Amino acid sequence: MENERGTTMSFRQLKTYISAAAIASMALTVAACGKDEGGSGKPSPSAPADTGKPKAEAGPPAKFDPPITVSTVKALSDSMQKGITLQSDVLTNNIWSRGYESELGIKVNYLWTVPSTQMQQKMNMAISSNDLPDIIPVSAQQLKMLVDTGVALDLTELFDKYATPFTKQMWEEDQNIGRSQATVDGKLMALPNIAGSIDGSQMIWIRADWLKKLGLQPPKTMEDVAKIAEAFTKKDPDGNGKDDTYGLGLDKSLNGLNGFFQGYHAYVNGWVKDASGKMVNGTIQPQTKTALSKLAEMYKNGYIDKEFAVKDASKASELVVGGKVGMFFGSHSYPFVNLQDSKNKNPEADWRAYPLASVDDQPAKPLINGSATSFYAVNKKMKNPEAAIMLYNYYYEKDPAISKGFDPKFHGINGEQETKPDQQYIWAALQTFYPKQNMFIHENVKRYIETKDKALLDNYWVKDNAEQIEKYLAGDNKLWSSYAWSGPEDSAISVISYYNKNNLFQVNGYIKGSTDTMAQKGSTLTQIKDETFTKIIMGTAPIDEFDSFADKWKKLGGDEITKEINEMK
Repeated sequence: MENERGTTMSFRQLKTYISAAAIASMALTVAACGKDEGGSGKPSPSAPADTGKPKAEAGPPAKFDPPITVSTVKALSDSMQKGITLQSDVLTNNIWSRGYESELGIKVNYLWTVPSTQMQQKMNMAISSNDLPDIIPVSAQQLKMLVDTGVALDLTELFDKYATPFTKQMWEEDQNIGRSQATVDGKLMALPNIAGSIDGSQMIWIRADWLKKLGLQPPKTMEDVAKIAEAFTKKDPDGNGKDDTYGLGLDKSLNGLNGFFQGYHAYVNGWVKDASGKMVNGTIQPQTKTALSKLAEMYKNGYIDKEFAVKDASKASELVVGGKVGMFFGSHSYPFVNLQDSKNKNPEADWRAYPLASVDDQPAKPLINGSATSFYAVNKKMKNPEAAIMLYNYYYEKDPAISKGFDPKFHGINGEQETKPDQQYIWAALQTFYPKQNMFIHENVKRYIETKDKALLDNYWVKDNAEQIEKYLAGDNKLWSSYAWSGPEDSAISVISYYNKNNLFQVNGYIKGSTDTMAQKGSTLTQIKDETFTKIIMGTAPIDEFDSFADKWKKLGGDEITKEINEMK
């Protein structure tokens, strides 16, 4: 990875889906500053509206004259903390802060900063004491607190008035999922930091070289998945003459089963409508029981590592890299997580991505959640709240490579993190992204590989990825991950593009912050789910234990959560 986001792919989206359990399918100093000085300047009129497609950027944003000062706070990632060691004033003297002042007439004052790991606790304390800045970066749960206490400003009219056409188009590209997450009782209560919901969709990663060796085709049905798992376990796909391979990879977190469940139309941890139109939790539905029964059968037959329940993500990943696992379910990120290591160790390892298989004649639909990873609430006390919209517009003007105002210096040019620490996207006060960036990259890289049309390389994103793929095709095996991620066929993003073209996404029916009962009892429900599912898979509990679990889940808070969700507007 070049930097936190980089340009090989949308690393800002990649980092959203890679957890500390990096192979989850197998295997994220208080510096006190002065108080806000406030300001009374008024923005000049906006430029005429531009109504084109995403490539048509709106005119320059409004500018305050005289300039104003707005306050916010910031969580510092490891990369940002390193940047501060290279340039001590980089937080307030960077390409973004200079642009804000020269183009918008806005000076951003940081009341405090903390390492990212401390942000949740620090913000909770600030909310409790009502010691808050003008623009408040928060989680979904913290946004709910600000709305409930009357701190957050209703941004509905301000957004309609001050958001540029391009910003609004970005929300439309997101199907307004981020907006929905930030909306309470029909009112827009924050600006969503959009990462893109479709990039969380699951797919199947398979050793295609093992398929070829054993005369198998990629799976179309869940029965195909089981047959491939059997062959990968019993037919010595690595050719070493030993019984030491597994058909399906898994670790103790069970996160790697999400795609497997979805192949059975089971949406564990998701919310779907039942026949009456009522929201129900997919975890306790009959489809989940059916999928668990199949997993128990596969475990009994030896297709799954017998010790998965005591292996964390890292240990499970060793089996993948070591060539002992031939298939697992996961997201688009895995070429950059452990599959490149597998390729480095064994150049013959041909990992490819395939769409989810289905248990019946209905297509499998991957579950997608909210696209917003965090939010920017605006304090009701802020003197010029329209400034928050302008800062938000500014990010969309400078960062996406499909914007007329795109400038790679704001993005962070590869190789210049050390020499130009102030020219990185991470210093923007407000961030939000083009939700279909990864798909845009793949589709244009594919066109370039097929046509060699140099005009396609005029786009910064496409150029970077296409050039790396060309180097891989010319023999640089270390860039295989770029090909596996955005390449023309059987790549991660080609699968997401397939889902998109065929309208196969299943949007989670509830994508907002935790309800009161979720916050109180959610961890308990997750614990009993994981314990029960693990026992059923390993055969230490019968499949009918699922029914007892479902009853317990409802009694221990599930019914209350279901009621809360169905009562929400």
